[in-house]
Amino acid sequence: MKDHLSFIEYLIVRLQLPLPGWEYQQRMSPYVQGRQTLEPRLIPPDAKQTSVAALLFPGEKGSELIFTMRSNNVSHHKGQICFPGGKSEERENIMQTALRETHEELGIPREQISVIGNLSSLFVPPSHSMMHVIVGHLSDKPIMNPNPMEVEEVFSIALHDLAFVHEVQHITTLRSPDMEVLAPCWNIHPVNHLWGATAMCVSELIGLYQDFIGINVSSD
Repeated sequence: MKDHLSFIEYLIVRLQLPLPGWEYQQRMSPYVQGRQTLEPRLIPPDAKQTSVAALLFPGEKGSELIFTMRSNNVSHHKGQICFPGGKSEERENIMQTALRETHEELGIPREQISVIGNLSSLFVPPSHSMMHVIVGHLSDKPIMNPNPMEVEEVFSIALHDLAFVHEVQHITTLRSPDMEVLAPCWNIHPVNHLWGATAMCVSELIGLYQDFIGINVSSD
């Protein structure tokens, strides 16, 4: 609990400062037909606005991060590991969207989530959407009631394991008959890998966690 709260306190301050963004996101950027994106993607003016929630709660190894595995009923990214979230409705800001979608998908009441800041946003070509990421803190592991129409499974993993135990691997997958994607990924689930846009955003969070660990080690 102590390490978790220390990290949350660090994030409250760090997320108000300029973020590394692409510097950390690109570590998990896929190679499409042998080529990796070398700079931030241009954002089309008609991109949909979406918002997701990176939710942290205290676990045995410190901060744990909640993931969902999308069902096959959703329109985009079927079966992929991601954060709870979705498309913004009219007159919603990114925080309202993320909290509403989290409640609809996982049943977590909005009042249980303390929003402490945002990660860097990212354009996601397959869904033609601009994905905004809020970071939320939960004082305990939440009781969840996943919506089976949207969520196949919900699970969590310690940031420590993502940063220092699970090595980044590469998998080859086909998006279409003529497009091969070599994707950096974390093998954190027996069925699916964590890759793509969500992995790119997680990479920034893990980078901030590693910075936090480095500061604490150097001060000992």
